[in-house]
Amino acid sequence: MSLEKPSLRTLSLLVVLLAGMLGAGTASAAASTYNEVDAEFTRMMIPHHQQAILMSELAPERAADTELAALADRIHVEQGLEIWMMQGWQGRNGLPVTDPEAAYQDVLDNPDMVERMGMATREEMDRLATLSGAEFDRMFLDLMIPHHDGAVDMLRDVILNGSDQELNQMAQDMMSTQKAQLATMRDMRDSV
Repeated sequence: MSLEKPSLRTLSLLVVLLAGMLGAGTASAAASTYNEVDAEFTRMMIPHHQQAILMSELAPERAADTELAALADRIHVEQGLEIWMMQGWQGRNGLPVTDPEAAYQDVLDNPDMVERMGMATREEMDRLATLSGAEFDRMFLDLMIPHHDGAVDMLRDVILNGSDQELNQMAQDMMSTQKAQLATMRDMRDSV
């Protein structure tokens, strides 16, 4: 597999996200006051993000719409960095660090959890991987929109019920991104 040269847009986004991560990482673990809602959020959002990354990795070779491919690239970069941030938060707080792929496979084994989190099933993921062109675009959006809706619900819960300020700020930033991407995807879905 060859690596493609990242776009200037991707590099700019990476710089902004890294700057945010460095600022978020300055809170000391000793001052942290997380609760079980915070810990559970990171344990579950990491595999949730892993699925979005896997879906987004399909887009460069399959998407017909260049805007959809660009959005998938942003999702891939942003959610990869957010996983890294959440794992860093777990480590700073002395919690087990979630393995994204192992946790993702565990979640897929629980159909109720998949549905509650707005995630795609194994069968839907397998089907998406067989499509290309406009069919891929439609199914990608039909899966990613409820996926983001599920993330918004999870984010709302940790913002309202969590107690860690660092994680709260990360969640608010993720919420803004997810909502903006939802609006973009809903507009795209109306035109594909």
